[in-house]
Amino acid sequence: MKTGVAYYPEHWDEWRWETDLQLMSKAGIGLVRLAEFAWSKLEPEEGRFEFEWLDRILALSHRFGIDVLLGTPTATPPAWLHAKHPDLYTVDEWGHTLGFGTRFQRCLNHPVMREHSRRITEAMARHFAGNPAVIGWQTDNEFTQNTCYCDGCAKAFQEWLKRKFGSLDALNSRWGTAFWSQTYTAWHQIPLPKQAKCGNAHNPSLLLEFRRFQSQATVEFQREQVRILRKHCPNNFITHNFMGLHNSMDYYDLAEDLDFVSWDNYPITQWDQDTSKASLAHDVMRGIKGRNFWVMEEQCGHGGWTVVGPRPKPGQVRAWAWQAVASGANTIVFFRWRSCLHGTEQFWHGVVGHDGIPRRRYREVAQFAGELAAMAEKLDESVVRNEVAILDDYEQHYAFQIQPQAEGLGVWEQVRRFHVSLRAMGVGVDVVPLDINLDRYRVVILPGWPIMTEEAAIRLRAYVANGGTLIVNPRTGLKNADNVCHEDVLPVFLGELLGVSVDDYDALADSCVPVISQNGEVFNASVWTDALLVDGAEILARYQDRCFSGEPAVTKNRHGRGVAYYFGTCGETPFYKSFLTEILAEAKVPMKQDLPEGVGMYWREGKNQRFLFLINEQSAPVDVPIDAGMTPLFGEVDGKTATLPAHGVALLAENG
Repeated sequence: MKTGVAYYPEHWDEWRWETDLQLMSKAGIGLVRLAEFAWSKLEPEEGRFEFEWLDRILALSHRFGIDVLLGTPTATPPAWLHAKHPDLYTVDEWGHTLGFGTRFQRCLNHPVMREHSRRITEAMARHFAGNPAVIGWQTDNEFTQNTCYCDGCAKAFQEWLKRKFGSLDALNSRWGTAFWSQTYTAWHQIPLPKQAKCGNAHNPSLLLEFRRFQSQATVEFQREQVRILRKHCPNNFITHNFMGLHNSMDYYDLAEDLDFVSWDNYPITQWDQDTSKASLAHDVMRGIKGRNFWVMEEQCGHGGWTVVGPRPKPGQVRAWAWQAVASGANTIVFFRWRSCLHGTEQFWHGVVGHDGIPRRRYREVAQFAGELAAMAEKLDESVVRNEVAILDDYEQHYAFQIQPQAEGLGVWEQVRRFHVSLRAMGVGVDVVPLDINLDRYRVVILPGWPIMTEEAAIRLRAYVANGGTLIVNPRTGLKNADNVCHEDVLPVFLGELLGVSVDDYDALADSCVPVISQNGEVFNASVWTDALLVDGAEILARYQDRCFSGEPAVTKNRHGRGVAYYFGTCGETPFYKSFLTEILAEAKVPMKQDLPEGVGMYWREGKNQRFLFLINEQSAPVDVPIDAGMTPLFGEVDGKTATLPAHGVALLAENG
């Protein structure tokens, strides 16, 4: 386990390098990430590689005992490459060609981009293979789907469709192109789904297939780099810095070729000031490969490009870092080492500021690094194990992006409602794909999955029949794999399992409708309502108002040795906590009902011992009751109480 920083020696005079590395070493920094944006420095003109400056910083890092992670620099192609091949620029959905001056302005389907990506990767891999300072590689930077609408992408997309469907008759039939007279008689007639006068109102089947195609383009672009790195640097690991809850592409596919997932964690920036997302994003990142991960960029100060974001409160950076470790992170790399004097990210503050003088941020990062080093031997090889899972599938994200249907119905919005409620009850959560062994979980939650196949339904039915507990959200089983509506009664393929059918539905927009439970509790339901017809299921709650007043809203159905619940609507935290308390108790999932609001409770398990992390995520001190049989490792713990200051952290070991 290490603490690291992103370092850009190409931004600074070489005389400063040793000073920086001395300060890093003094703070307990054991890793630097280098070169992911340095293509023009590494290859100043085509075919002429200059690696000597990087050799020198590697040697200096090695002398200070600081390991190095190298990045392939393909996120920022140099000006000479674009000048020679201007058709490398991406074309946006309005048909505008992007120009030079930012990053990611390259089409990953372009054969010249592919060729130069392989060339720079090959040159770096050959040169740095066996270098004792280098322990691993990061591919590119923050991949998204290849969002490009150029002529090359159009031709490649048409070929993709031809290979997949085989004939235009098959494509026309499956997509229903008779609608709006869109029947194709030649492959070249199939358009890219650019913005039109009437908006992005293309055939949903076309839109879904385009998402798949461009996601796969990114996967294939990375795969070429990975093959080169595996060939020349077999002893180095390979990772990539994902973006948490980003959902423009299939992260499961992107992670397939990697050793482990990393991600970039910015809880508060000029764009987003919701710190609760980080906990969910950690669980999502851990679930992609079902193993521990790295945080490749951890916020350590203000974030901002043109506008300066909020300053993290005292202790907050340390708390975020420990939250990541508690969630399964093995290494934390802070972004960045020093605030940059030039360029777009001048106001994205680093561990040290523009003046290079270590101040408050440096001291807080150093405190965390010292604590992590002291705990590393105990926490090494420990993992996160949970008994509750939320299922994820990026095609469901695409379906809701193409047709949102209602405000608040997106996958992550649905997932967060469950996740926040479970975390408030002290219950850990895995976010995982459907194709793993679900039997390891006592409870599985299925947010609305509009695209439902019979194969997926078979897995879900088997899980419940074998004794599992399944919770299903509305808008599940609406469409097939071509994004075409099913003819059968909703929820298609799952009606018998759930013991219900959907008789009607309503999008609530900004309004709410009261829901009353069997116990007489009243909650506000929002976003969506399914009116249910019961066929064997028990009614747990009914609507109290609007057009579905008195009709079932939440149901429970026995199936085999397990039980399946249908939540026909969305609610707020009290709604979920009430129903989840009974569901978890019946499934024998441990909860902590006396967990104070705003406190995160996380467990990691070693071979012979479990470790409990308590993290105060609020700006006021709080006392947390702890169970007997726990030994404090750090933090203020007295008897059966842990006292956490604002953004404080305590770590305890379970007595074995």
